[in-house]
Amino acid sequence: MLKTTVLVLIAAMIGGTGHVLLSKGMKTVGDLTEAPAAHLAGMIGRAVSNPWLLLGVVLQATFFFMYLTLLSRANVSQVLPMTAVDYIVVALLAQLLLAEAVTPARWAGIGFIVLGVALVSRT
Repeated sequence: MLKTTVLVLIAAMIGGTGHVLLSKGMKTVGDLTEAPAAHLAGMIGRAVSNPWLLLGVVLQATFFFMYLTLLSRANVSQVLPMTAVDYIVVALLAQLLLAEAVTPARWAGIGFIVLGVALVSRT
């Protein structure tokens, strides 16, 4: 069980970091949903060549393969909730790398998630 927990924590850190790097990369590309059709090709070109976005994709792929490994050794009803620890990673890195404000209410919500993860991991 300890090995599974450690692997989940590593996977959550990798996945959370990947989420933030994807966001950092896409912020430089711009809003694809509001872009005129004539600009989409250029925006997609900037996206696929953006180092933050590429690193985020690599980290998300790494998380996915770690997740598959975890599912081969533990119950999905245990593993999936435990990966929610990545909310902590995302909130911290969003503050540091993206200058996002994380409100006390959001931290409280993350705290409840962590409590739930602790309950799930004990079973």
